[in-house]
Amino acid sequence: MASAGLGHVLVFYMILVWPVLVRRRYQSLERRLREKDPHARIDAYRRMIAHQWAMVLVVVAILALGSIPPERVGLARPSGGNLQTEILIIFLASIGLSGWFFRRRGDRLIQPILKMAGAILPVTTRERWMFAVISVGAGVSEELLFRGFLLYYLDQHIPGVDNWALIPISGIVFGFAHLYQGWRGILFTGCLGGAFAFFYTFTGSLLAPILIHAALDLRLLIIFTPARLRALTAAGNSWLDRV
Repeated sequence: MASAGLGHVLVFYMILVWPVLVRRRYQSLERRLREKDPHARIDAYRRMIAHQWAMVLVVVAILALGSIPPERVGLARPSGGNLQTEILIIFLASIGLSGWFFRRRGDRLIQPILKMAGAILPVTTRERWMFAVISVGAGVSEELLFRGFLLYYLDQHIPGVDNWALIPISGIVFGFAHLYQGWRGILFTGCLGGAFAFFYTFTGSLLAPILIHAALDLRLLIIFTPARLRALTAAGNSWLDRV
């Protein structure tokens, strides 16, 4: 009973509270940056890291209270052989190459990213290290929540529905969690969430989604170097107000 009740609360939080809370925190970060607060991003990063670990602990508590095997939420080795490994390597290599491409191409191509989430991009060395920690943490915590736990929860409470049919739901919930990025961010992250859910369902493990998710976030450190962000800011582009 305790496990089921905590699961209901967590899903309620993920769908209705998380999007609003993160949006308000992002708006607060933007305000502090406009006020030239030098600690704005560091404080925001600390809250993000704490939130990530808190969500992981809640899922662990649900598993422990319900005696649920970790394999039910994707904490297992991927099923399959070399083909899946090769596909994963190709995806990770493609992410690295895309980071190099966007780093070298014109600034116009990265405007949508800056408009959606420019405020959280790191500038100082300390911020970049913390952002790397957040990127890895997002890969672990968000995949555990929005893929492993959520698909397990839906499977338990929507009986008779195949896991493949639940993939769009996972994508929609994940996209809405990025409400602070606007409708483009919701659409983009929603599609990513569906892709992550596909990888999870295909392999039976969270390993591939975690690695790809973390790599995508870490790629931002390649694209947005401190020198590039400062140059873009100095250029006086109005769409950089959030940086």
